[in-house]
This record gives sequence, C-alpha cells and structure tokens, in this order.
Amino acid sequence: MNYENATKQKIRQVALELFAHKSFEEVTINEICQKSGVNKHTFYYYFKSKDDILDKFYEFPSQPEPENLEKILSTDSYVEKLWRLLKITIDFADRYGVSITRQILIKNLTSNVGTFMLSEKQKEMLRLQHSIIEKGKACGQFKTNLDSKLLMILFRQSMHSLLLSWCIKNGSFSFTEACRYYYERLFGVPEELRLTKDCDFPDL
Repeated sequence: MNYENATKQKIRQVALELFAHKSFEEVTINEICQKSGVNKHTFYYYFKSKDDILDKFYEFPSQPEPENLEKILSTDSYVEKLWRLLKITIDFADRYGVSITRQILIKNLTSNVGTFMLSEKQKEMLRLQHSIIEKGKACGQFKTNLDSKLLMILFRQSMHSLLLSWCIKNGSFSFTEACRYYYERLFGVPEELRLTKDCDFPDL
C-alpha cells in the first residue's frame, strides 16, 4: 500500500472511531485532522467533506465471501441458512453503529446514494434466498403460505423500518435481535426453532 492510500485509510479510520464515540454531527474536521496527524490541506486532498468519509459505506454488503457462502449453504437448517445470509447486511449496521447508520439514512433521504436500491449482485442473492425459502417451506421450517418473493420484500421493508427506529431511539434496543424477532414471525418459523420469545420487542 502506498503512502497516499495509507494516509487516506488512517483519516477514515480515525474519523469512524470519533463518530462511534461521539456522533457524526459533533465531530469536526479540525478534530479529525488533529487526531490523524494531518493538516486540512491533506484532508481535503483525500475527502471533499466529512460526508465523503462515509462514501464506501453507502452500499450495504449483501453477499458473503465465497468460502463463507459454502459454509452457510452446508448448514442443515433452512431457517439458519437464510438467516445467516440476511445477517450479512444486519451485521454491517450493527458493526458501525447508530451514528454512521443515521448519517447513511440522512444521505439517502437528501440525495439518494443508492444504499437501499437493489443491485444486480443483490438480485442474484435474492434468487438464492427464494430457493432456500421454497425448500424450507417444503420441509415445514417456514410455516407460511406467502409467496417467497413477497416474504423477502416484506422482510426488507421491515428491516428498513427497524433501522430507522433503531437510529431514532439511539440504539436503545438490539437491531440484530429485533430483526431476528421479525424474521421468525414473518416467515412462520416453528416455536422450537425460534431464538426469540413472543414477549420480545412488543412495542416495535
């Protein structure tokens, strides 16, 4: 890695750490520069603005690495197989926290940077998920008569709603656990295969 890439990476990493400990709005460019050991000229050489630091986060990941995909698909349970694929996106938000996720939502509302639009890779992953749902229905692990495509649309919309609520409530509940709760009830996961209880998240 050359010096320029290393410097840009350091600025971004320092900024992300500051966003996580304070908030995106509270952190200043001066603070980022000071903590990174660079001046403003260097900062603006790599980034047009504070928003620009988050540009690589605007597309939520939806696909596992090939070796991880093989492990996921070898799982016997269709409930867990599908969940592990869905959790790739969920983990991304959880890993970077409310502050960064909130800013990504704001950016999409103001200029639509495509975070919530389906790419060709995501459509390919959806086809795989539909196949898993159909097999799960056939063996009774998904007890629902809803169309597989409709199920994925509804879960995707539920996840977006939970993401917004999670940011508004400043992370007062577990985003991952709430998504699992919705997943198990929407897909009709049998009681014995559920990880959440009916009393979990009653107000969401």
